[in-house]
Amino acid sequence: MPDAVVIGGGLAGSSLAIRLAALGWKTMLLDRQSFPRHKACGEFLSPETRDMFRELGVLGHLEALQPALIFNTRLIFRHGGRVEAELGQPAWGLSRYALDAALLESAETLGVRVQTGTAVSSIAAKHKGFRVGMRMDGVSEVIHSRSVIAAWGAHPRKELTGNPHGRSAAGKRAYIGLKAHFTGMRLDHTVELYFIRGGYVGVSPIENGLTNVAALLPLAWTRGKGSSVSELLLSVAEENKQLRDRLREGVLLPDSQVSAAPVYLSEKPISWSIIPQVGDAGAMIPPLFGDGMSAALRSAKICAFHGDRFLRREISMKDWKEAYSADMDSEYGSILRWGHYLQTLASMPVIPRLWTAGTRLFPQLAGFMVQATRLNGKTPLS
Repeated sequence: MPDAVVIGGGLAGSSLAIRLAALGWKTMLLDRQSFPRHKACGEFLSPETRDMFRELGVLGHLEALQPALIFNTRLIFRHGGRVEAELGQPAWGLSRYALDAALLESAETLGVRVQTGTAVSSIAAKHKGFRVGMRMDGVSEVIHSRSVIAAWGAHPRKELTGNPHGRSAAGKRAYIGLKAHFTGMRLDHTVELYFIRGGYVGVSPIENGLTNVAALLPLAWTRGKGSSVSELLLSVAEENKQLRDRLREGVLLPDSQVSAAPVYLSEKPISWSIIPQVGDAGAMIPPLFGDGMSAALRSAKICAFHGDRFLRREISMKDWKEAYSADMDSEYGSILRWGHYLQTLASMPVIPRLWTAGTRLFPQLAGFMVQATRLNGKTPLS
Protein backbone atom coordinates (compact mmCIF):
# COMPACT_ATOMS: atom_id res chain seq x y z
CA MET A 1 0.00 0.00 0.00
CA PRO A 2 1.45 3.41 -0.92
CA ASP A 3 1.87 6.02 1.75
CA ALA A 4 0.71 8.77 -0.59
CA VAL A 5 -1.16 8.99 -3.89
CA VAL A 6 -0.79 12.29 -5.74
CA ILE A 7 -3.48 12.93 -8.37
CA GLY A 8 -2.05 15.15 -11.10
CA GLY A 9 1.36 15.27 -12.74
CA GLY A 10 1.78 18.99 -13.29
CA LEU A 11 4.21 21.23 -11.46
CA ALA A 12 2.59 20.98 -8.03
CA GLY A 13 1.92 17.25 -8.23
CA SER A 14 5.33 16.22 -9.50
CA SER A 15 7.24 18.43 -7.05
CA LEU A 16 5.12 17.14 -4.16
CA ALA A 17 5.79 13.53 -5.21
CA ILE A 18 9.53 14.27 -5.37
CA ARG A 19 9.50 15.74 -1.85
CA LEU A 20 7.56 12.84 -0.36
CA ALA A 21 9.75 10.23 -2.06
CA ALA A 22 12.89 12.02 -0.88
CA LEU A 23 11.52 11.82 2.67
CA GLY A 24 11.29 8.06 2.29
CA TRP A 25 7.57 7.62 1.62
CA LYS A 26 6.21 5.16 -0.91
CA THR A 27 4.57 7.51 -3.39
CA MET A 28 2.35 7.01 -6.42
CA LEU A 29 1.48 9.71 -8.96
CA LEU A 30 -1.53 9.42 -11.29
CA ASP A 31 -2.44 11.58 -14.28
CA ARG A 32 -5.12 10.99 -16.89
CA GLN A 33 -2.99 12.50 -19.66
CA SER A 34 0.37 11.51 -21.11
CA PHE A 35 3.66 13.44 -21.09
CA PRO A 36 5.30 15.45 -22.52
CA ARG A 37 2.36 17.72 -23.27
CA HIS A 38 1.69 21.37 -23.97
CA LYS A 39 -0.31 23.29 -21.39
CA ALA A 40 -2.01 26.69 -21.35
CA CYS A 41 0.50 28.54 -19.18
CA GLY A 42 2.62 31.69 -19.23
CA GLU A 43 5.73 29.47 -18.85
CA PHE A 44 7.40 32.17 -16.74
CA LEU A 45 9.35 30.98 -13.70
CA SER A 46 9.89 33.84 -11.25
CA PRO A 47 13.29 34.12 -9.53
CA GLU A 48 11.95 32.48 -6.35
CA THR A 49 11.48 29.14 -8.11
CA ARG A 50 15.18 28.37 -8.42
CA ASP A 51 15.63 27.94 -4.67
CA MET A 52 12.79 25.42 -4.65
CA PHE A 53 14.19 23.56 -7.65
CA ARG A 54 17.51 23.39 -5.79
CA GLU A 55 15.73 21.89 -2.76
CA LEU A 56 14.10 19.32 -5.04
CA GLY A 57 17.50 18.35 -6.45
CA VAL A 58 16.45 19.16 -10.02
CA LEU A 59 18.10 22.53 -10.61
CA GLY A 60 20.98 21.12 -12.65
CA HIS A 61 18.59 19.00 -14.72
CA LEU A 62 16.50 22.06 -15.56
CA GLU A 63 19.53 24.27 -16.26
CA ALA A 64 20.56 21.68 -18.87
CA LEU A 65 17.31 22.49 -20.72
CA GLN A 66 18.73 26.01 -21.24
CA PRO A 67 15.75 28.12 -20.14
CA ALA A 68 15.65 31.67 -21.43
CA LEU A 69 16.86 34.31 -18.97
CA ILE A 70 14.43 37.16 -18.28
CA PHE A 71 15.59 40.37 -16.60
CA ASN A 72 12.75 42.83 -17.27
CA THR A 73 8.98 43.09 -17.46
CA ARG A 74 7.09 45.43 -19.78
CA LEU A 75 3.37 46.29 -19.56
CA ILE A 76 1.86 47.60 -22.79
CA PHE A 77 -1.61 49.15 -22.64
CA ARG A 78 -4.24 49.56 -25.35
CA HIS A 79 -3.71 53.32 -25.55
CA GLY A 80 0.00 52.78 -26.30
CA GLY A 81 1.41 53.57 -22.87
CA ARG A 82 4.15 51.41 -21.39
CA VAL A 83 5.40 50.60 -17.91
CA GLU A 84 8.74 48.84 -17.47
CA ALA A 85 10.44 47.37 -14.41
CA GLU A 86 13.49 45.29 -13.62
CA LEU A 87 12.90 41.97 -11.88
CA GLY A 88 15.87 42.34 -9.55
CA GLN A 89 16.96 38.76 -10.16
CA PRO A 90 16.68 36.89 -13.46
CA ALA A 91 13.58 34.81 -14.10
CA TRP A 92 13.39 31.80 -16.41
CA GLY A 93 11.33 31.08 -19.49
CA LEU A 94 10.81 27.32 -19.82
CA SER A 95 8.01 25.47 -21.57
CA ARG A 96 5.71 23.20 -19.61
CA TYR A 97 6.34 20.63 -22.34
CA ALA A 98 9.95 20.38 -21.17
CA LEU A 99 9.52 21.24 -17.48
CA ASP A 100 6.75 18.79 -16.56
CA ALA A 101 8.43 15.88 -18.32
CA ALA A 102 11.75 16.63 -16.60
CA LEU A 103 10.15 16.71 -13.15
CA LEU A 104 8.29 13.44 -13.73
CA GLU A 105 11.54 11.83 -14.85
CA SER A 106 13.19 13.02 -11.64
CA ALA A 107 10.27 11.68 -9.61
CA GLU A 108 10.62 8.24 -11.19
CA THR A 109 14.36 8.29 -10.49
CA LEU A 110 13.54 8.74 -6.79
CA GLY A 111 11.21 5.75 -6.86
CA VAL A 112 7.84 7.41 -7.43
CA ARG A 113 5.47 5.12 -9.30
CA VAL A 114 4.28 7.39 -12.13
CA GLN A 115 1.18 6.14 -13.92
CA THR A 116 -0.07 8.36 -16.76
CA GLY A 117 -3.10 7.76 -18.95
CA THR A 118 -4.96 6.86 -15.76
CA ALA A 119 -8.30 8.41 -14.78
CA VAL A 120 -9.27 8.49 -11.11
CA SER A 121 -12.92 7.52 -10.75
CA SER A 122 -13.46 7.61 -6.99
CA ILE A 123 -11.91 8.57 -3.65
CA ALA A 124 -13.36 7.22 -0.42
CA ALA A 125 -12.09 7.73 3.12
CA LYS A 126 -11.55 4.52 5.04
CA HIS A 127 -10.52 3.73 8.61
CA LYS A 128 -6.78 3.80 7.97
CA GLY A 129 -6.58 5.84 4.80
CA PHE A 130 -8.32 6.06 1.46
CA ARG A 131 -9.61 3.81 -1.28
CA VAL A 132 -8.88 5.15 -4.78
CA GLY A 133 -10.67 3.84 -7.85
CA MET A 134 -8.94 4.31 -11.19
CA ARG A 135 -9.19 3.23 -14.81
CA MET A 136 -6.40 2.69 -17.35
CA ASP A 137 -6.74 1.25 -20.87
CA GLY A 138 -10.29 0.19 -20.10
CA VAL A 139 -9.27 -1.74 -16.99
CA SER A 140 -10.55 -0.68 -13.56
CA GLU A 141 -8.47 -1.02 -10.42
CA VAL A 142 -8.80 -0.09 -6.75
CA ILE A 143 -5.83 0.77 -4.54
CA HIS A 144 -5.54 1.77 -0.90
CA SER A 145 -3.29 4.53 0.40
CA ARG A 146 -2.61 6.18 3.73
CA SER A 147 -3.06 9.61 2.14
CA VAL A 148 -4.26 11.19 -1.10
CA ILE A 149 -3.42 14.69 -2.36
CA ALA A 150 -5.24 16.59 -5.12
CA ALA A 151 -3.01 18.26 -7.72
CA TRP A 152 -5.52 18.07 -10.56
CA GLY A 153 -5.48 21.70 -11.60
CA ALA A 154 -7.99 24.52 -11.53
CA HIS A 155 -11.14 22.56 -12.35
CA PRO A 156 -12.78 21.20 -9.15
CA ARG A 157 -13.39 17.45 -9.11
CA LYS A 158 -16.49 17.50 -6.93
CA GLU A 159 -17.53 14.12 -8.30
CA LEU A 160 -14.49 12.74 -6.48
CA THR A 161 -14.55 14.75 -3.27
CA GLY A 162 -18.28 15.24 -2.83
CA ASN A 163 -17.38 18.62 -1.38
CA PRO A 164 -20.18 21.23 -1.56
CA HIS A 165 -17.91 23.94 -0.15
CA GLY A 166 -15.23 23.91 -2.83
CA ARG A 167 -14.59 26.59 -5.40
CA SER A 168 -17.85 27.75 -6.99
CA ALA A 169 -18.29 29.43 -10.36
CA ALA A 170 -21.44 31.25 -9.26
CA GLY A 171 -21.19 34.96 -9.97
CA LYS A 172 -17.63 34.74 -11.27
CA ARG A 173 -16.36 35.85 -14.64
CA ALA A 174 -15.34 32.93 -16.81
CA TYR A 175 -12.07 33.16 -18.75
CA ILE A 176 -10.33 31.11 -21.39
CA GLY A 177 -6.60 30.47 -21.34
CA LEU A 178 -4.70 30.18 -24.63
CA LYS A 179 -1.10 29.28 -25.43
CA ALA A 180 1.03 28.86 -28.54
CA HIS A 181 4.75 28.94 -29.32
CA PHE A 182 6.25 31.17 -32.00
CA THR A 183 9.56 31.34 -33.81
CA GLY A 184 11.22 34.51 -35.06
CA MET A 185 10.53 36.98 -32.22
CA ARG A 186 13.25 38.98 -30.44
CA LEU A 187 12.40 39.97 -26.88
CA ASP A 188 15.79 40.96 -25.40
CA HIS A 189 15.33 39.06 -22.12
CA THR A 190 11.99 40.74 -21.44
CA VAL A 191 8.52 39.41 -20.68
CA GLU A 192 5.81 41.58 -22.21
CA LEU A 193 2.20 41.88 -21.07
CA TYR A 194 -0.29 43.37 -23.53
CA PHE A 195 -3.64 44.52 -22.18
CA ILE A 196 -6.95 44.27 -23.99
CA ARG A 197 -10.51 44.78 -22.76
CA GLY A 198 -10.93 42.54 -19.74
CA GLY A 199 -7.85 40.44 -20.41
CA TYR A 200 -4.21 40.33 -21.42
CA VAL A 201 -1.64 38.50 -23.50
CA GLY A 202 1.80 37.56 -22.21
CA VAL A 203 4.74 37.24 -24.60
CA SER A 204 7.80 35.63 -23.08
CA PRO A 205 11.02 34.00 -24.31
CA ILE A 206 11.50 30.30 -23.56
CA GLU A 207 14.13 27.67 -24.39
CA ASN A 208 15.54 27.01 -27.87
CA GLY A 209 14.95 30.57 -29.05
CA LEU A 210 11.18 30.14 -29.00
CA THR A 211 8.59 32.58 -27.69
CA ASN A 212 5.54 31.64 -25.65
CA VAL A 213 2.37 33.64 -26.29
CA ALA A 214 -0.26 33.04 -23.61
CA ALA A 215 -3.57 34.84 -23.15
CA LEU A 216 -6.26 35.07 -20.50
CA LEU A 217 -9.45 36.38 -22.09
CA PRO A 218 -13.07 36.76 -20.97
CA LEU A 219 -14.83 33.69 -22.32
CA ALA A 220 -17.84 35.75 -23.41
CA TRP A 221 -15.58 38.01 -25.48
CA THR A 222 -14.35 35.10 -27.60
CA ARG A 223 -17.76 34.16 -28.98
CA GLY A 224 -17.75 34.67 -32.73
CA LYS A 225 -14.03 35.55 -32.72
CA GLY A 226 -12.75 32.17 -33.91
CA SER A 227 -12.63 28.52 -32.96
CA SER A 228 -8.86 27.91 -32.83
CA VAL A 229 -6.05 29.39 -30.76
CA SER A 230 -4.51 31.03 -33.84
CA GLU A 231 -7.83 32.63 -34.83
CA LEU A 232 -8.44 33.95 -31.32
CA LEU A 233 -4.93 35.40 -31.10
CA LEU A 234 -5.46 37.20 -34.41
CA SER A 235 -8.74 38.60 -33.09
CA VAL A 236 -7.28 39.73 -29.79
CA ALA A 237 -4.36 41.40 -31.59
CA GLU A 238 -6.86 43.84 -33.10
CA GLU A 239 -7.39 45.16 -29.57
CA ASN A 240 -3.79 46.30 -29.18
CA LYS A 241 -1.79 47.61 -32.14
CA GLN A 242 1.56 46.92 -30.51
CA LEU A 243 0.55 43.31 -29.90
CA ARG A 244 -0.48 42.99 -33.53
CA ASP A 245 2.91 44.26 -34.63
CA ARG A 246 4.68 41.88 -32.24
CA LEU A 247 2.79 38.80 -33.43
CA ARG A 248 3.52 39.65 -37.06
CA GLU A 249 7.24 39.20 -36.32
CA GLY A 250 6.85 35.49 -35.62
CA VAL A 251 5.54 32.23 -37.02
CA LEU A 252 3.12 30.18 -34.92
CA LEU A 253 3.97 26.51 -34.37
CA PRO A 254 0.64 24.68 -34.89
CA ASP A 255 1.41 21.68 -32.68
CA SER A 256 1.96 23.95 -29.66
CA GLN A 257 -1.56 25.40 -29.60
CA VAL A 258 -3.64 24.62 -26.52
CA SER A 259 -6.56 26.18 -24.65
CA ALA A 260 -8.34 25.72 -21.32
CA ALA A 261 -11.86 26.85 -20.40
CA PRO A 262 -13.63 27.83 -18.32
CA VAL A 263 -11.04 29.33 -15.97
CA TYR A 264 -12.13 31.00 -12.72
CA LEU A 265 -9.70 32.99 -10.58
CA SER A 266 -9.58 32.29 -6.85
CA GLU A 267 -10.66 34.81 -4.23
CA LYS A 268 -9.18 32.75 -1.40
CA PRO A 269 -7.40 29.40 -1.06
CA ILE A 270 -9.47 26.21 -0.99
CA SER A 271 -6.78 24.15 0.68
CA TRP A 272 -8.80 21.10 1.64
CA SER A 273 -11.86 19.20 0.44
CA ILE A 274 -11.78 15.68 1.88
CA ILE A 275 -8.08 15.71 0.94
CA PRO A 276 -5.41 18.43 0.72
CA GLN A 277 -5.30 20.43 -2.52
CA VAL A 278 -2.09 21.88 -3.99
CA GLY A 279 -1.27 24.12 -6.93
CA ASP A 280 -4.20 25.45 -8.96
CA ALA A 281 -6.48 22.96 -7.20
CA GLY A 282 -5.92 24.98 -4.03
CA ALA A 283 -5.73 28.50 -5.46
CA MET A 284 -5.82 29.81 -9.02
CA ILE A 285 -3.39 32.76 -8.99
CA PRO A 286 -4.17 35.56 -11.48
CA PRO A 287 -1.70 34.96 -14.34
CA LEU A 288 -1.20 38.73 -14.55
CA PHE A 289 1.63 38.43 -12.03
CA GLY A 290 3.64 35.53 -13.35
CA ASP A 291 3.88 33.92 -9.91
CA GLY A 292 1.55 30.98 -10.50
CA MET A 293 4.28 28.37 -10.91
CA SER A 294 6.15 29.64 -7.86
CA ALA A 295 2.89 29.41 -5.92
CA ALA A 296 2.36 25.82 -7.09
CA LEU A 297 5.84 24.81 -5.93
CA ARG A 298 5.34 26.60 -2.62
CA SER A 299 2.00 24.91 -1.89
CA ALA A 300 3.57 21.51 -2.59
CA LYS A 301 6.41 22.31 -0.18
CA ILE A 302 4.00 23.30 2.58
CA CYS A 303 1.80 20.25 2.00
CA ALA A 304 4.77 17.87 2.02
CA PHE A 305 6.00 19.30 5.33
CA HIS A 306 2.71 18.66 7.11
CA GLY A 307 2.05 15.43 5.20
CA ASP A 308 5.38 14.04 6.37
CA ARG A 309 4.42 14.74 9.98
CA PHE A 310 1.10 12.97 9.44
CA LEU A 311 2.72 9.93 7.87
CA ARG A 312 5.14 9.77 10.80
CA ARG A 313 2.06 9.77 13.06
CA GLU A 314 3.21 12.95 14.77
CA ILE A 315 -0.09 14.69 13.93
CA SER A 316 -3.62 13.62 13.01
CA MET A 317 -5.38 14.21 9.70
CA LYS A 318 -7.34 16.98 11.42
CA ASP A 319 -4.08 18.61 12.55
CA TRP A 320 -2.71 18.36 9.01
CA LYS A 321 -5.81 20.05 7.63
CA GLU A 322 -5.71 22.88 10.16
CA ALA A 323 -1.97 23.55 9.84
CA TYR A 324 -1.89 23.35 6.05
CA SER A 325 -4.97 25.55 5.67
CA ALA A 326 -3.54 28.18 8.03
CA ASP A 327 -0.22 28.26 6.17
CA MET A 328 -1.95 28.50 2.80
CA ASP A 329 -4.11 31.39 4.00
CA SER A 330 -0.98 33.18 5.21
CA GLU A 331 0.97 32.45 2.04
CA TYR A 332 -1.70 33.15 -0.57
CA GLY A 333 -3.93 35.74 1.08
CA SER A 334 -1.90 38.80 0.09
CA ILE A 335 -1.23 37.81 -3.51
CA LEU A 336 -4.89 36.90 -4.11
CA ARG A 337 -6.06 40.24 -2.68
CA TRP A 338 -3.61 42.13 -4.88
CA GLY A 339 -4.51 39.90 -7.77
CA HIS A 340 -8.19 40.74 -7.78
CA TYR A 341 -7.53 44.39 -7.01
CA LEU A 342 -5.11 44.92 -9.90
CA GLN A 343 -7.03 42.59 -12.24
CA THR A 344 -10.09 44.80 -11.76
CA LEU A 345 -8.12 48.03 -12.13
CA ALA A 346 -6.40 46.86 -15.31
CA SER A 347 -9.78 46.27 -16.97
CA MET A 348 -10.92 49.88 -16.37
CA PRO A 349 -10.17 52.09 -19.40
CA VAL A 350 -8.90 55.10 -17.41
CA ILE A 351 -6.60 53.22 -15.02
CA PRO A 352 -3.85 52.22 -17.50
CA ARG A 353 -3.40 55.90 -18.47
CA LEU A 354 -3.19 56.92 -14.82
CA TRP A 355 -0.79 54.07 -14.06
CA THR A 356 1.48 55.03 -16.96
CA ALA A 357 1.52 58.66 -15.86
CA GLY A 358 2.09 57.66 -12.24
CA THR A 359 5.13 55.55 -13.01
CA ARG A 360 6.65 58.43 -14.97
CA LEU A 361 6.32 60.66 -11.93
CA PHE A 362 7.18 57.93 -9.42
CA PRO A 363 9.30 55.24 -11.12
CA GLN A 364 9.36 53.14 -7.93
CA LEU A 365 5.67 52.32 -8.46
CA ALA A 366 6.55 49.78 -11.15
CA GLY A 367 8.92 47.95 -8.85
CA PHE A 368 6.36 48.11 -6.05
CA MET A 369 3.81 46.29 -8.21
CA VAL A 370 6.31 43.53 -8.97
CA GLN A 371 7.02 43.04 -5.25
CA ALA A 372 3.34 43.24 -4.26
CA THR A 373 2.56 40.23 -6.39
CA ARG A 374 5.29 37.98 -4.98
CA LEU A 375 4.59 35.31 -2.38
CA ASN A 376 5.15 36.61 1.14
CA GLY A 377 7.12 33.61 2.45
CA LYS A 378 5.86 34.07 6.02
CA THR A 379 5.14 30.42 6.70
CA PRO A 380 7.39 28.43 9.07
CA LEU A 381 8.97 26.76 6.03
CA SER A 382 10.81 29.80 4.71
